[in-house]
Amino acid sequence: MNDREFHPRKKGNFMEESQKSITYLKQKEEFLSKILENEQLLIVVWTLESGVVWFNRYTQNLFDIAIEEQLEKIDVSLIIPENLISYLKEQLDDTGERSFRYIDEKPMVLKNGREIYIMWHNSIFSDEEGHKYIVSTGIDVTELKKTEKRFEEANRNLLALNEELLAQQEELSAMNEELMAREEEVRQNLIEIQRQQDELKKSEERYRLVVEGASDGLWDWDLETDTAYISERWRDLIGFDKEVINNYCETWIKFIHPRDVKAVINNLRNHLEKKTPFYLCEYRIKTKDGKYIWILSRGKALWNKEGKAIRMAGSHTDITQRKQMESKLEYMAFHDPLTNLPRRDVFLERLKVAMADARRNGKKLAVFFVDLDNFKIINDSLGHHTGDRLLKKIAKELTKCVRETDTISRVGGDEFIILLPDVNSIEDTDKVAKRILELFDQPIKLNNYELPVTISIGIAIYPDHGKSERAILKNADIAMYTAKRKGKNGFQYFDIAMKSEVEFANTVKRDLRLALEKNQFILYYQPLIDLKTGKIASMEALLRWQHPKKGMISPFHFIPIAEETRQIISIGEWVLRTACRQMKEWLGMGYSGFSVSVNVSVHQLEQPNFAKVVCDILKEIELEPRYLELEITETVLIEAVETVVENLYHLKKAGVKIIIDDFGTENSSFRYMQKFTVDGLKIDRSFVNGIKIDVNKAIIDAIILLGHRLKLPVTAEGVETREQLECLIESGCDKVQGFYFSKPLPPDEVIHLVQKGDQCFLISHNTQK
Repeated sequence: MNDREFHPRKKGNFMEESQKSITYLKQKEEFLSKILENEQLLIVVWTLESGVVWFNRYTQNLFDIAIEEQLEKIDVSLIIPENLISYLKEQLDDTGERSFRYIDEKPMVLKNGREIYIMWHNSIFSDEEGHKYIVSTGIDVTELKKTEKRFEEANRNLLALNEELLAQQEELSAMNEELMAREEEVRQNLIEIQRQQDELKKSEERYRLVVEGASDGLWDWDLETDTAYISERWRDLIGFDKEVINNYCETWIKFIHPRDVKAVINNLRNHLEKKTPFYLCEYRIKTKDGKYIWILSRGKALWNKEGKAIRMAGSHTDITQRKQMESKLEYMAFHDPLTNLPRRDVFLERLKVAMADARRNGKKLAVFFVDLDNFKIINDSLGHHTGDRLLKKIAKELTKCVRETDTISRVGGDEFIILLPDVNSIEDTDKVAKRILELFDQPIKLNNYELPVTISIGIAIYPDHGKSERAILKNADIAMYTAKRKGKNGFQYFDIAMKSEVEFANTVKRDLRLALEKNQFILYYQPLIDLKTGKIASMEALLRWQHPKKGMISPFHFIPIAEETRQIISIGEWVLRTACRQMKEWLGMGYSGFSVSVNVSVHQLEQPNFAKVVCDILKEIELEPRYLELEITETVLIEAVETVVENLYHLKKAGVKIIIDDFGTENSSFRYMQKFTVDGLKIDRSFVNGIKIDVNKAIIDAIILLGHRLKLPVTAEGVETREQLECLIESGCDKVQGFYFSKPLPPDEVIHLVQKGDQCFLISHNTQK
C-alpha cells in the first residue's frame, strides 16, 4: 500500500498511525530535498517584486552565493538572465498558469570567469492569495553548446572546403576549355581524338597525335647538356636520324643559311639574357633535299634560381609560302602590274643614286620621256584589253633598246621614262632615241590587228638641263611635248626656250580661268566663198582672247589648254551663243543667204545634254537651225562614243548642219561615213599648202570625188594664193576659205564684206569662169 491509499483503522491505533505518517512524510521530504539540493539542476523560485524566494544548493555552489546572505537581498539577475526577466515580465501580465522553456544563446559569466550556457524551464503559478511565483529550472548545456559550435565550425569548414573544391574544379574546367580552344585554333587540321576508356591513356594518345600531326616542328633543348629533342616530322625534313640530338647548338647552326646565322644568334642571346620575353626569329634552313626553306622559330627559356638558363622549348613553323607571298607583294609594290616595269618611286630612287654617282665622278646621264602619239584612239576603238596588250608589247620592245644598267618605268597610261646612267656623249643618246623610233617604223602586230604606233621622245641631260631629279624629269617632259607640237614621231632635247614656252603656257592656264568671267573673249569671222556664185556661203566664227597684259592671244596657244582643263565646255557654249546672236543680228539687218559656222570640241559632244544646249540657244535667240553649222574634226567620228552619236543624231534631226573639219588628216578608214549623215567635208589646210605636190593634189582630188559621190559639198581652207585657188577650181572644189579672200575680222569689219555682197569676190568668180 502506498501513501496515497487509505483504509479505516481502529481508534486505538490512530495516533500510532498518524505518527508513522508524519515520520514518513518527513523522510520523504528529506529524500526529495536531498534530490533537489544535490541534483545537477538549477532550481530557483523567485518573484519579480520580492526577488529570490528559494534556490537549491547546486545553484548556490554554481553561482558562489554566500549562505549567510538573505534570500530577499539576492539580486535575481545574478542567476536569471536579464533578457529572460524582461520576457517573463511580459508573460506575467497574462492570467493563468503556464510553463515554457527558454535557452539563452548568450553565455553567463560566473564569478570565477567561466562562461556557461543554461537552458531554462520556467513555470508560473499563483498561491491561494494570488501571488505569482516563477519556478525556473535550468540545465547546464555548455558542453552541448560547445559541441554545437564545434559541429557548426566543422560544418562551415566542410562547406568552405566544398566551395574551394568546386572553385578549383571550375578553375580546372576553365583552364581545360582554354587549352582546348587554343589547340583547336593552332591545329585546325588535326583529327579530333575520340575519348577512350582511361583518362591517362587518352592524354598520352592526344599528346602523341599532337606532336606527330602538327605542321609545326616541336623542340626541347637542354642547355646544360646541349641535347635537344625534335619532333619526328621535322627530323625527317632536316635529315636527322635520331630523336635526341647531341651538340645541338653546333649541329643546328650548320643547317642555317649563312646570311641568317648572325640574326639567329643575336635573337637567341637577347632572350637568354632576358632582354626579350620570348625567342622569335625568321630565317632559312637547308632541308635534306638541299633546298632552303623559311621558318619562324619561337621559344621560351627556363631559368634556375641563380638566373641561369637551363632549358628552352619551342616550335619551328614553315613560313616559306608566306615569305614568297611577301616577296610577290613587295615586287608588286615596286613594279607596274601591267608591264612589270619598275614604278615611278623605284625610278626616282635610281635616278637619285645615278645623279649622286655622276656628280662624284664628273659624268652625265640622260632621262627620256616617251609618250605614245595615238594610243587613245587605239585604246578607245579596240578596247582597253587590246590597249593593255599593246602597252605590254611596247614595254618589251623598249627594254630591247637599252642596257641592263638602264631603267625603264611606266609613269602614266601611255607614258614611259627611261634612265640612261653613265652617258659619254650626245651621240649615245641619239642612237638610243633613233633605235626606239625605228622599232615603230612598222605597225605592231597584235592578234588580227596591225596597229600603227608612233611615239614622241623628250630628252634631258644631267647636269646640262637640270641639277635635281625634279628638274630633269620636268625638262624631259617639256621636251616631249615640244616633240609632239613639232609633228610627233620624233625626239627633242630640252633647251631653255622650251621652258619659256611652258611658263607661258602655265600663265595662260592660270589666266584662262577668269577670261570668260571678265569678258576677255571676242569672236572674229572669216567668210567661206561659194566658187560657183562668188557669194558668201558661210561665216566661220573664230575665237580670240584679248588678254589685258599680253594682248591678243592666238587660239593656237590657249585652245589646247582649254581642252586639257575642260574649260572648253563653258567657253564653247559662249561661242555658240555669241555666234548665233550675231547671225540673228545680220538677219535682222536684212543680210541673208549665208549661215554661221562654229567649231565644236569633242568634250562638248561628250556632254549628254549638248544637243539640248544647242537647241535651247537657238530657241532663246529665235534663230532657225538651218543658219547654224557645227564643224567637228574627223577624230571625233573615229572615237565616237554612244553619247556623241546621240548628240549628232538629235542635232541633225533638229536641222543643224554638221561639217567634218580637217578631213583626211587621220589614219582611219571611211567606215564611219556609213554611220553618220553629214552636210559637208572640209579639206585641211596642210593639203592646200602643199597642193603643188602630186601626192597632196591627188588626196585633194580624192576627197572632192568622195564628197561629190556622197552628194556632199567640199570646202578647202587655208587658200592664200591665186595658184592654189585655180588648182582647187580645176579639181571641182565647191567652197574656199583663206587669206586670199579675207583674214578673220571682228564683227564691225565683217559687216562691210556682207554689205558689198557679190562684188567683193568677183575675181574668184571670174577665175572660175
